[in-house]
Amino acid sequence: MKLQNYTLQYLALTLLIIIPIWAGIFYVLILDEVYDNIDDDLRNSKMIIIRHAFADKKLLDTPEFGLNKFTIKPLPKGSYSFKDEILTTKEFMEYDNDNEPVRILKTVFNDIKGNPYELVVKASIVEEDELLEDLFLALIGLYIMLVISILAVNHLLLKKIWKSFHTILENLKGIKLGAGNKLEPIDSPINEFNVLALEVEKMLSRNEIIFSSQKQFIENASHELQTPLAICINKLELFAENMLLTEEQIIEIGKITDTLNRLTRLNKSLLMLSKIENQQFPEEENINFNKLINELTDEFSDFADFKQVKITVTENDSLFFTMNKGLAAALISNLLKNAIIHNHTNGFVNFIIDKNNLVISNSGTVIPLNSEVVFGRFYRNTTTNESTGLGLSIVKSILNNYALPIEYTFNTSHQFKITFLKK
Repeated sequence: MKLQNYTLQYLALTLLIIIPIWAGIFYVLILDEVYDNIDDDLRNSKMIIIRHAFADKKLLDTPEFGLNKFTIKPLPKGSYSFKDEILTTKEFMEYDNDNEPVRILKTVFNDIKGNPYELVVKASIVEEDELLEDLFLALIGLYIMLVISILAVNHLLLKKIWKSFHTILENLKGIKLGAGNKLEPIDSPINEFNVLALEVEKMLSRNEIIFSSQKQFIENASHELQTPLAICINKLELFAENMLLTEEQIIEIGKITDTLNRLTRLNKSLLMLSKIENQQFPEEENINFNKLINELTDEFSDFADFKQVKITVTENDSLFFTMNKGLAAALISNLLKNAIIHNHTNGFVNFIIDKNNLVISNSGTVIPLNSEVVFGRFYRNTTTNESTGLGLSIVKSILNNYALPIEYTFNTSHQFKITFLKK
């Protein structure tokens, strides 16, 4: 999810919570102000009516509500509270043909002779249900307009503000250590983005230096190891040709030679892993895995015959994927070699090729491998000297380089499934 959409969803949710709370407070305040104004008007009407009643005694006999919306009724002699009583009730309105709310003021006053009278004054008030309905509709409209306005601001204003940030992201996508790439300069009015670009540039420079040093060290170390190992193996082979050696000595020399050969393979595998993880295989092309698998199975046929393992390839569809050709060959070679080495006499290795999947299964031990560590370095389920324990690590490293998943399962046979996700 994009950053602006991520913030928008929380902003919309916040507004959805805040607006009803604000609306409730607004409704209470408005209703209180309306009632306060109506009550003030009722008290003002009371004062005018009482003043007119003192001037015109006919008003003292107004038992029914008329056009002036008040009644004055005489009360028996007694003790009364002269405090105003204001209440809300409902009254039938002919125009609406319904009961509508009215505000009523009741009070008691004495005429000149001290006779008590009850004065009732009424006034129409706003209908709360209609007010709530109108307020609800207005709030929905307000919420929609706010969200639309925020979307417009996000699209127009924020897009411009975050342009420099997206430029930095696009630059980073194209950066590959060792290729000498540099970030394109940005000119942003936002200080934070300028600082970010500067710090990213510094970080890339440091990593480039570290990468170059590491690359040089690995290449030098590998070269320095390969040369003396090759010399030692050659000298041992020459020494083994000496007819004066006993059979026991020749066997020991053979063991040493095997150990040195394994060390050579281990050195090459570790170098391969380092190069893959450092992304030193930038060249890519569209690989035909059907053709590649058939070529490699032919190359490994002698080894498979020696191990008495049968290799079959089932092509359900054509599988193409864009990657480095050398890495594609290393991927299949390591899977195939691993399947042959960790097999038994009269065993099998099966390839199943689909449009987006490659499955390789093989016979072997009846005990499943530990799926959590099977792709770890130096993980071995057998003690054979033919395996360095790095084959599946190389496979996993290659697939990680292209964000491709691999799954190990066991169901009478060991099975590895690679799903080739299209870019």
